[in-house]
Amino acid sequence: MNAYSPFRFSAAAVILLLLVLAVPASAAGTWVTETISPTDPEPIAADISGSHVVYSVAYGEAINLSTPRGLLLYDTDTGKTTSLANASGQMTLTGGEIAGDAVVWFEESAAFISDPSGPVINNSVLLFSIKNGTTTSIRSSPSAEWPKTDGRRVIWSETAEDTYITTLSLYDIAAKTTEFLPVHPENGASVMLDGDTIAFVDADTFALTLYDIPSQKKTVVYVPVRTNTTFTNVDAYAMAGDVLLYKTRIVEKSPKRSATNTLTWYSITEQTNVTLSPITGKPVKNPTEDDPTATYDSLFTDGKTIGWVPETGISESDVITVNAETGDVSHLKIDGDVAFPSVDGSRATWVQSKMMGESHLVLATWQGSATPVPETTSAPGFGISCVAGALGVGMISFGRKK
Repeated sequence: MNAYSPFRFSAAAVILLLLVLAVPASAAGTWVTETISPTDPEPIAADISGSHVVYSVAYGEAINLSTPRGLLLYDTDTGKTTSLANASGQMTLTGGEIAGDAVVWFEESAAFISDPSGPVINNSVLLFSIKNGTTTSIRSSPSAEWPKTDGRRVIWSETAEDTYITTLSLYDIAAKTTEFLPVHPENGASVMLDGDTIAFVDADTFALTLYDIPSQKKTVVYVPVRTNTTFTNVDAYAMAGDVLLYKTRIVEKSPKRSATNTLTWYSITEQTNVTLSPITGKPVKNPTEDDPTATYDSLFTDGKTIGWVPETGISESDVITVNAETGDVSHLKIDGDVAFPSVDGSRATWVQSKMMGESHLVLATWQGSATPVPETTSAPGFGISCVAGALGVGMISFGRKK
């Protein structure tokens, strides 16, 4: 049991009571954020599905790659934290990712611990069932890595040493069968799976591509441009449901060198693109001068909410989300850096730190009406956040994510 959970929930209750008293009725609701892990062990990355958050931790300094790694599971309903795995010996672990009942991650040889002259140590792709409480190794090979799951299936990448070609494999959790896919990603870490769709950057063309598992059909979404004066590529992307959100980087070499970015919302079913302002979150036909030069990263989506994280200052961030149904935009001001944001319905999570200091895990939960709140940059009752800080819980309001 998490030692902070009894205090945390009583604090959250106080915050909600204060909101009822201090926030105008027209606010309709608010997102309440709280820290759900201590800084020791230090959180590295997180993912959320339903009421569960899975996150990797370092038992020591996270920046040191030889520091022992672990994987924890937090239940938002009960406040209970469970240890799923701890790397030992010459191994380290990376992940995990969660969807429904399934949690996946992989173990590999730690570069700064293993003996390069010794025997080859296989990587392991691991699957944990929350329902059964069991862990299963579904693949062991020298290069198996970066598993992703949609709750029913698992994909991972492997790169054969004799060909250096990265391939994808798909594992059916119920049937316990594995098949190879005719997909060759440029980077296995960035591959995404949701339902029957896989998003990846093709190793041969560097084009952002979608692969439909049942039909084995590939759809090219964005083709990079390379000329003597221009270079464009897909810098980041996120995919779920009907949404593919991607960021392209454009480098112009002439008449003078410049670099700009474009944020695009692609509908998988309609095969249409909409350019978004990374500053306002609104669709734009003619971007302002500030839009292409804005600094942002950490794209994320659950298919209903679309989001990204602009940098607004030194170790300051602005989590922007867009409701995919209504187009309503929300802004959440963060005094710190946000990494690995993940959203599922009315809950979101991310790893937060300040000025490269130790990180902590944040959970954001929607409290209030189901009616989306108009765009806001701070809570109507923001003055009471100092009370929340005294209780160890932070509160800021922004538009509802469905």
